[in-house]
Amino acid sequence: MKMSFKINEKASVKIPTKIIIPVVAFAIGVIFLLTGITQYGFWNRETSRPTMGFFPIIIAFALVALSALAFVQALGKDKTVEFELQNWLVPIALVAIILMSYITGLVLAIVLFEIFWLRFYEKLSWKTTIIVLAIVLFIVDGCFQMWLGIELPKGFIINLIYEYVDLGVLMMIV
Repeated sequence: MKMSFKINEKASVKIPTKIIIPVVAFAIGVIFLLTGITQYGFWNRETSRPTMGFFPIIIAFALVALSALAFVQALGKDKTVEFELQNWLVPIALVAIILMSYITGLVLAIVLFEIFWLRFYEKLSWKTTIIVLAIVLFIVDGCFQMWLGIELPKGFIINLIYEYVDLGVLMMIV
């Protein structure tokens, strides 16, 4: 069975990004500005020093102001920018990895992504795919989990297995 995925290089999507991006950035800026002011504060009057919210509030205020300017500037221009569909593959893949990490766990999501991308999209040989996968797993497991001690997300399925299967009994069976 041969799988192939073809993407029309001339296919494009028109999105009014000159309007959408400033509106989304404005909303994010307002959220961070309100969070900074209400939860962390801007300045401590007793010690005459900035609080933890000092820099986030400044950055959020700048984001709100620049987003408003970008929105006003975009009103007089063509509101659509053309994006080739092929340029969206990497962001879509990133979102897919994030969503899969909630279901299968991050390590398994990375394995599935590597196999799918290298073997079926890039059409590399199985040998190359397995070598690259081994290097990625060495980095993920060796560096992040063993050396740095970072616990990567396990996902819904792995958590179910841990909850309902006694690993001691499972290890004796294997």
